[in-house]
Amino acid sequence: MMNIHVSKLLQKMEEELTKAKQSASDKEIRERLIVIQSLCDVILDEQKNSLHIPSPQPNQINPAELQKMMGNFSSAPKPQQTSSNLYKEDDANGDSLFDF
Repeated sequence: MMNIHVSKLLQKMEEELTKAKQSASDKEIRERLIVIQSLCDVILDEQKNSLHIPSPQPNQINPAELQKMMGNFSSAPKPQQTSSNLYKEDDANGDSLFDF
């Protein structure tokens, strides 16, 4: 769909009105008025259609879907550090890697 700004259509209507005022015959005036009427219909149809365009709805995620996507972190077992897993040396000063 091609969007034409309303001001462009109004400008075209003004041009057609000027030509209609300068016309010598009734037939020519009638033709110009039909053009103006058509331009009015275009504007009115565009405005009517733009009012009925549904606005995008934000995605709604229910808690069950969120839990499936993210996982259940509260019930996941946390790894526990035990002293048996630590590497110990006789000349080390502590548990940190940077303790020499």
